[in-house]
Amino acid sequence: MDLPKIKNEDLPDELKELLGDDDAEFEAIVDPMDVIDIQLDPDAYYEGRLQTAEQFIEVRQKLQELRSKMKKESRLDGLQ
Repeated sequence: MDLPKIKNEDLPDELKELLGDDDAEFEAIVDPMDVIDIQLDPDAYYEGRLQTAEQFIEVRQKLQELRSKMKKESRLDGLQ
């Protein structure tokens, strides 16, 4: 992982005094091995999300139908 450098000529005088003739270099604050690069295809992600939502709606409709059916059957049982 390449981190930015600031050329010595672009540094303010205070930093030039501290660094001498060297450029300012940044150091990583995390180990590059700890950084995870996840390959994500946005189209596939949204397609999967849509499919999951459609399945959820389907299951809810079936559940509602079953509850309604059970409610009707329990009413009929109560009439007998």
